[in-house]
Amino acid sequence: MAEENKQLYILAGYDEASEAILAGYQNLLYDKGFVGTHTKNIPMHITLGSFPTDREEALKDLLRKLSAEVDSFEVTFNHLGIFGGARVLFAAPDTSDELIALKEKCSDSFHWTPHTTLLIDEPDVIFRAAPHVIHEFKPFVGKVNSLHLYEFFPTRHILSVNLRDTGLSGKVREMAQEEIPECTDVICRSFLTVADKFGFTPENAPRFTAFATDELRLWYHFAMEKRPMYVYALHGKIVGYYSLCPGEDGCAELNNLAVLPEFRHRGIGERLLKDCFDRALLLRQHKVKIGIVEENTVLRQWYERFGFVHTGTRKFDFFPFTCGYMEKDLI
Repeated sequence: MAEENKQLYILAGYDEASEAILAGYQNLLYDKGFVGTHTKNIPMHITLGSFPTDREEALKDLLRKLSAEVDSFEVTFNHLGIFGGARVLFAAPDTSDELIALKEKCSDSFHWTPHTTLLIDEPDVIFRAAPHVIHEFKPFVGKVNSLHLYEFFPTRHILSVNLRDTGLSGKVREMAQEEIPECTDVICRSFLTVADKFGFTPENAPRFTAFATDELRLWYHFAMEKRPMYVYALHGKIVGYYSLCPGEDGCAELNNLAVLPEFRHRGIGERLLKDCFDRALLLRQHKVKIGIVEENTVLRQWYERFGFVHTGTRKFDFFPFTCGYMEKDLI
């Protein structure tokens, strides 16, 4: 191929388990005689961007920079699809904020559908091959943990780097009644950092969450109010929590979203918040509202990143701070 037609590509790669699952579907097709015209012997991947060959050194620097700044993250594969004039059979993850953010760091192109190619061939071959994968495919949670820089064509591997390993492999799920004591500890310890930062004590703020939450209160929410309560469990340990209080007006109240201090800055709070949005919609709620310490500007800005807007404040005699209120429209 002429030099002017060569391109550089940044590819997002997977951990060993995800690679094995996706390669397994591709090998299934090979075993059935579907060889395809796609490039062989490269990692399963999501293409993040293409670039002219004179960008090689700059792209190598970019990958090294991202490897020091970006955490590995999970992606949920729920889809199989065909596109490219019915010449491409692919598996696709759900689009997530982490995936979009990584794409934006690598390329400003807006014409992008995240996918992992399983087979490229003529349409009649694709249509004959697809049922074999459809029959075997099961949704799974994979992990993006690396970046690769390649030149095509001919294929030349230039550089691979690993993203930061957060060690996260947990999930959000419903809380069980026997987990109330552990969740009480998560809430109190999490909100205690706010109390320490702003000088709240059991004497000047006895109703503040860090001091007022106990097992009896959580049991009442769980058993009597039937309030939906969820945890983030990591390696058998609960490290995050939130509860929802659905409203008859379709506005759900998010309560006590908490992450243990030693597990913060790993994306757990974001996963809990997004889970809250999804579950609120399933409960036919069109809005989520929350109360915060108004003086906690860092927390307020964090919620604003996810679409919450400030709606007002209120001062109570029993709190040495101002209560701020925020809400987010879900539809």
